[in-house]
Amino acid sequence: MFKSLISIVFWLLSSSAFAAAKEMDATAPVETVSMIYVVIFGILFVGMIVGFFIYLFMTDKKAPEDSK
Repeated sequence: MFKSLISIVFWLLSSSAFAAAKEMDATAPVETVSMIYVVIFGILFVGMIVGFFIYLFMTDKKAPEDSK
C-alpha cells in the first residue's frame, strides 16, 4: 500500500515536471495594459478599503458610560 502511494506521488511529480519542461520551449505572448487602467484600479481598491473602515467607524456602537 505504501509503495503504491509513493509511486503515485512520484508519477504526479514527474508528469508535471514533464509538462513544465515541454512548455519551456514555447514563449508566452506579452500582453500590455494601459497605465490608466492600473491607476483606476488602484484608486478604486484603496478607496473601497478606506470606505470600509469609515463605515466601520461610523457604525461602531459605543456602550453608554455609567456616571456615578
